[in-house]
Amino acid sequence: MSTTVTSTESETRPSAAYKLRATAKWVEKPFWKRNPFEHLAAIDLASKKCYEVQPKNPNAPPAHSIWWERLWLSFAIPPPLIFHALWYYFVPETSYYHTWHPGAAYAFYAISFLIYTIVMVKHIHYYMDYYGTFDEDKRPRDYVPDMLVTRLVLSVVVYMLARTGGGLLLGGYRRNESPSLGHTISWFFLIKIAGWLIALDFFFYCYHRACHMVPFLWKVHSLHHCTKHPTPIQSILAGDIQEVIEIFLVPLAASLVVPLTTHEFWIAQCILIYIEATGHSGIRAYWPHCVLDEVLQPFGMELCIEDHDLHHRLGKSGMNYGKQTRIFDRIFGTISERVECVQK
Repeated sequence: MSTTVTSTESETRPSAAYKLRATAKWVEKPFWKRNPFEHLAAIDLASKKCYEVQPKNPNAPPAHSIWWERLWLSFAIPPPLIFHALWYYFVPETSYYHTWHPGAAYAFYAISFLIYTIVMVKHIHYYMDYYGTFDEDKRPRDYVPDMLVTRLVLSVVVYMLARTGGGLLLGGYRRNESPSLGHTISWFFLIKIAGWLIALDFFFYCYHRACHMVPFLWKVHSLHHCTKHPTPIQSILAGDIQEVIEIFLVPLAASLVVPLTTHEFWIAQCILIYIEATGHSGIRAYWPHCVLDEVLQPFGMELCIEDHDLHHRLGKSGMNYGKQTRIFDRIFGTISERVECVQK
């Protein structure tokens, strides 16, 4: 099944309510007047163009090369694993520092995850500027509101620390084992990670759909929907209960179905945050899932950036509840048909 993209014209003008945006005066502050939380939140500031209404692009969204993204990920994800393996190889076994205590491994991979995330966000920002963003002729991307800057930064910190710790615990970190293909990383690790992502998407779909249907759960989830046009790091913005469910419980459930080693979990979490960040970027291109695209496309179950972008624009009415695939949206009839990226 081949994929093409088309563009459709909007026949209605956006309402005044649609144009309302939360106050974000922190963005206008000079660099030296921003507080530490605002400096950290500024990592997610894309080019000024992304926050201004743009003329309508008459052309269809281009199909972005997923192989180029796979190449980028293949360079961005392995460095910490390679460094870890080289350390064990070159530092003598007789040395006290030959193996890494779990605390040292935790600190190393947490810092590595932060660096990877910053580089990834800048990579995504480049394409937000290059391709433009969906719906930009009506409303551009939203800044993080003043009142949520601290909340966003704390959410990111919790996410980084929890996901790193989860990988060490769920993967059963052993200090005498270094990353190695065929040992701590299966030769079939991509198949395992694909299965893990699908299992995670099932549990996320169930929880996410319930959030949009049950009033109490919607109150928990509504903070994440404070923006209809998010940016990459706003994918992590959430309330306390949602953070517990998404950062801890959903990955735990997926890991019980498809167990991963510590080093496989590192690869999986890098792919996971990449998909979550691109899904909240609004990049105006047909940009499918870097792992699952070819497997799911023949069934119309593949995910692209527009799917989750539409989910945010729809708000509480929901649709497109999956964040890694459209498998369960297709099965349970909760797909919102794409507006600009159309599959034939």
